[in-house]
Amino acid sequence: MRQALVLGGGGVVGVAWETGVVAGMLDAGVDLRAAEAIVGTSAGSIVGTRIAAGQDLRIDAPRTAVAIPALEGGPDMATLGKVFGRWVAIETIDIDFLKEIGALAAAARTITEDDFIAATGGSVGVDDWPHERLSLIAVDVATGALAVHDRASGAPLHRAIAASCAVPGLFPPIAIGARRFMDGGVRSCTSADVLAAHRPELTVIIAPIAKGTGGFGALAERCIDEEIAILDRAGSACVKIVPDADDLAALGPNLMDPEQAMPARTRGEARGRALADALRDRWRS
Repeated sequence: MRQALVLGGGGVVGVAWETGVVAGMLDAGVDLRAAEAIVGTSAGSIVGTRIAAGQDLRIDAPRTAVAIPALEGGPDMATLGKVFGRWVAIETIDIDFLKEIGALAAAARTITEDDFIAATGGSVGVDDWPHERLSLIAVDVATGALAVHDRASGAPLHRAIAASCAVPGLFPPIAIGARRFMDGGVRSCTSADVLAAHRPELTVIIAPIAKGTGGFGALAERCIDEEIAILDRAGSACVKIVPDADDLAALGPNLMDPEQAMPARTRGEARGRALADALRDRWRS
């Protein structure tokens, strides 16, 4: 395999920033739609599906912001506090942590599963798996096991996207078959390591959550770097794209704030255009 693309989690603001980066690169002549494999986690599952479907994200401004319906009475702050309290404190993610977070996700008060699927998977404008090697990452709430949903797995596309986006404590776990799944970002905001078996010559990783973003940004970037080391051993060169200082200012402190979507997209476009020169000779568009 020549080239692969990984798109990480980052809430509704991350969707906008990633969309901007991809659009800016395309505007400058680097077409990431030519990826032979695409891995999407959480926000990246939405952007990755659009890319896999061949959408031109330069003209897709109406889909920059993902509109999630609010829960009447507000979010389940008690459960959210437990989830994020554990998440920001942990040094290494293991199966016990994932099972603990899964139990909290399963017990949380959230919007309905159908409403969340409509807002996430239903927002992409794609009804079925558009790409044989589009992989969307989630975590089994009962076992903590990694789940890689794709065309071959039999998971309905809209449910697979929603499962990948189902932030524990904030959104409902999503049923696929007899199992229920939560946001793949609980394991890793990128899960680029799932590509190691394919040995792509070049892997581009775009990740809104890294050092400087959120309470667990440093942990997220450590995971990215560990995954890059795995890919390096498999013979894959990696390009890591994470927010710089200007990106962080545009993203803002709350990655679920829809008011930051357009500033994040605009900044992402500028960043994508600036990055294109370094990729133009390496990425086959």
